[in-house]
Amino acid sequence: MRSAGLRHVSPFLARLRTKLLGHLNVADIAAEHVELAPSTVREQPASISLPAELDRVFSLQEDTTRENELARLRPGLGRHGATMAYRLDNAVLCDGCVYFHRGHQVLRRGKTRLLPARNAAHLREAQLCTNVVIEKYFGHWIREGLLQELLAARRSMPALAFTRIPWLHEHGYREISKLFPVVASHAHVDKLWLVDDRGLNDNWVSRYEMLRGLTRLAAAPSGPRRILVRRGVLGASRDLVNEREIETALERLGFESLAPELETAQGIASKLAHAEIAVVVEGSAQNHCLMAMPAGSTLLVIQPPRRFNAVSKTFCSVIGIDWAFVVAEDAPGGFRLPVDRLFRTIDEIDRVKHLKA
Repeated sequence: MRSAGLRHVSPFLARLRTKLLGHLNVADIAAEHVELAPSTVREQPASISLPAELDRVFSLQEDTTRENELARLRPGLGRHGATMAYRLDNAVLCDGCVYFHRGHQVLRRGKTRLLPARNAAHLREAQLCTNVVIEKYFGHWIREGLLQELLAARRSMPALAFTRIPWLHEHGYREISKLFPVVASHAHVDKLWLVDDRGLNDNWVSRYEMLRGLTRLAAAPSGPRRILVRRGVLGASRDLVNEREIETALERLGFESLAPELETAQGIASKLAHAEIAVVVEGSAQNHCLMAMPAGSTLLVIQPPRRFNAVSKTFCSVIGIDWAFVVAEDAPGGFRLPVDRLFRTIDEIDRVKHLKA
């Protein structure tokens, strides 16, 4: 890396162009388009739940729709889009924003400078391995950010990310995966690649399975078969007010508790790598399960009645993990799940497993 001159775009001018011309689709202005992996059509299994469970849902997570959720839950063929890369020439990364010749994108909001910084990093070519949701959520970072970094490595290209405060378990998962990007708060890049990697095509699945394999290799040789993953306090507020009652009841069924906030990434993997079933409240902790649980296991998600989101079902489907859900009830301070309905859902999981056997 070396210091770059002012031939790169100015953040001030890029912001001015965006204000005058509006936001432009990167695909329409990129200097080059490359399909890195084709789309895939794949069969997806049905979710597992008690009858009429969706009738208990009052509202959805704000970023989804009813049509989206029904498509995730029902069985049938699903199309997963291609992985596309778009090249932007003479781009500038600055304070969570990407500036290019005909506009800019804000990936992380905050204070931004209008003029290029002196002695900024300079790269001839790199792949940006972040986006708006990766910058905002741990679940998207571990599920998408790491996969984009692995994609950059397969392309023999530097992976580039913004300087930021790392996630709680980020160092541990980086040690497991051996993925360490170039990190900068301000950089000039002659050829910057932005990647649309949202489609869970065969290439995406192969990278995810590689990371899952590395995570499972880091685990202890044995572990519990039934796990309750506790919600913790660091994520968005999703309070299961009778969590202690649930924990005590599940202990009678042979479940062990896992508190991710108190464990290392390797410790989490050791608790989950041999699990046949894991119970977890909807949220980012599901991603620990997706990284470590074996194919053929079941993830049972306790859903808040006013924030239903089955996004993890899609990922479970492509890696061979069964996905089940149970919807809790409104309660002062959060939501409550009657123990008998949880037990009946576990019985339904066992019944479905028996039918498959």
